[in-house]
Amino acid sequence: EKVENSFTTIDPVQLPEEEKKIYDLIAGQQGSMYQSDIIKQTQIGKVKVSRILDRMEGKGILERKRRGMTNIIILK
Repeated sequence: EKVENSFTTIDPVQLPEEEKKIYDLIAGQQGSMYQSDIIKQTQIGKVKVSRILDRMEGKGILERKRRGMTNIIILK
């Protein structure tokens, strides 16, 4: 049996709509931006953005780094 490695290349087309929206937004900002800016620009609530980012981090699409009172989100 073959095990798929999802960390190689991510096809944004296959992502759920909200994940794709966030992915495209970060990609348009040279691959990194603050979590607070994602919340402002997507009009999605703080908690929901946090949950979406958790899912995306779990899939290996991005990583979060703590920066003071917010996180910086970096695409892998």
